[in-house]
Amino acid sequence: MGNRQPIQRVLVNAKKYIFLYILLAPALLATLVFQYIPMPGIIIAFMDYDFFKGLHSPWVGLKHIREIFEVPSITASIWNTLKISLISLVIVFPAPIALALLLNEARNAVFRRLVQTLSFLPHFLSWISVIGIATTFYALYGPLNDLLAYFMGEEARQLFLTKQGFFVPNVIGITVWKETGWSCIIFLAAIASIDQQQYEASWIDGAGRFQQMWYITLPGILPTIMILLILRLGNIFASNFELIYGLQNSFINYDVISTIIYKSGIQQQNYSMATAVGFVEGLIALLLTLAANRLSKKVSGVGVW
Repeated sequence: MGNRQPIQRVLVNAKKYIFLYILLAPALLATLVFQYIPMPGIIIAFMDYDFFKGLHSPWVGLKHIREIFEVPSITASIWNTLKISLISLVIVFPAPIALALLLNEARNAVFRRLVQTLSFLPHFLSWISVIGIATTFYALYGPLNDLLAYFMGEEARQLFLTKQGFFVPNVIGITVWKETGWSCIIFLAAIASIDQQQYEASWIDGAGRFQQMWYITLPGILPTIMILLILRLGNIFASNFELIYGLQNSFINYDVISTIIYKSGIQQQNYSMATAVGFVEGLIALLLTLAANRLSKKVSGVGVW
């Protein structure tokens, strides 16, 4: 009987939430096809893979794993990825939280909807469209340079996209502009679920708007923040390939793990090395996710599982 009860619960829940499971099915199918079915291909990392020999290529053990930490370009790409991810963790991750808190404090409904709409719209642009907009905006005779020339003279014009030092701030700024509005939706939903009686009780006790935000709103959305932070830490060695690769040019030498995988695996047909880099990246992501989840459960009592 004990073994049948869990099965019965699963069947009852499946019947109760059948429409939710149907809505979830395409996402689960896509995850299965693109994330799990290709996993056996990891064995290529331990071979000197030849396209024509296939899985009969010679085994080389950990050779390519060791080379990851010996090849300067790959080592540099790892540090570059970590740098962008840490900056994103400090700037990009809190941005939607701050926007959600500000929108929650806005009392003018028309203004709030206008800001929400304008902040959501960039998300629906493809990254190649965003790159095109950035290229036009930063062009020598684009809007930004026209503004500089108007206030500082024609000699102030610069080719911003050719400056190595401008690359990382540009990537971070574009990401904030494109994704902050869309990412704040989940925090707005979390804020909406907070019991309004808490705000009424605090108002009676004399709490101001800032105190309500600090002592009620932020603790109320803390579980959501912690879960998303755990997932974000798990992707700390991931990067936005489309944006970074699209902004590269002859003057920019800034590779990350995803661009190295593309250049090594697709352009140079070094499939074994590219797979090894991806394998190590995934392994580190798994360990970071487990560590972040355990730390979060100890500190705040909130975890993914």
